[in-house]
Amino acid sequence: MTIDVPFAAKVGAETFDCAQSYTGLGTTDATASITDFRFYVYDVMLHDQNHNEVPLELDQDGLWQYENVALLDFEDKTGACANGTTETRTFVRGHAPEGTYVGVSFKLGVPDELNHLDSAQAPSPLNLTAMFWAWTSGYKYLRVDSVAMGGAGPFNLHLGATGCVGDPAMGEMVTCSNQNVAQIEFHSFDFANEVIVADYAAAIADSDLLTDGGGAPGCMSGGTDPECEPIFPNLGLDLETGDPSPSTLSFFRIE
Repeated sequence: MTIDVPFAAKVGAETFDCAQSYTGLGTTDATASITDFRFYVYDVMLHDQNHNEVPLELDQDGLWQYENVALLDFEDKTGACANGTTETRTFVRGHAPEGTYVGVSFKLGVPDELNHLDSAQAPSPLNLTAMFWAWTSGYKYLRVDSVAMGGAGPFNLHLGATGCVGDPAMGEMVTCSNQNVAQIEFHSFDFANEVIVADYAAAIADSDLLTDGGGAPGCMSGGTDPECEPIFPNLGLDLETGDPSPSTLSFFRIE
């Protein structure tokens, strides 16, 4: 049977729109426009009534999904999203054995074996330079960029692996001390009537968008970046170890 897992991007209660600005963000109630909103997921699992996990075999569509990785893309290159793409994608599509599925889980990120490809040669959706750092560092699992009125500059949220060593261009294996892959699980999910919401306002609820505390502008996953400290728990991650911390997750919810 074909199954779609629907996603939506929101900023609090409002649906994300490249042409809109949003108020009341973070600890300073900032007003900001959002210039990008994309992320990768993988290892999508369906949960049946007996609590068994069944892999969703992703359709290999040559554009949005490759092997077990899917790209969700909510920007449409309009308004503030000038550096994006016109196409959008708001669901993951795949096949599973006939049955009744009552829950879903997935990982926010790119699997290690695909995370250090040459983006110039990689298959879609792993060929987007906007979602790529470098061969060693790999992909930006999550990219949500914003610009706040009166702020010190852009506030970029880029999630990816850190502490990576090894040069794949020289045939070396890359290892990363912090994978920074979040594990998301919803034990109850109605595939026909509910949607998985990614909420930017929830991710930066404890952040000051107007002040640059040091390091990269916003949070680019650096372990010593002060902007990452309040954000990582909301993404369901431990900043120090890069391990999943599902109990602190607020970025994803069901509606």
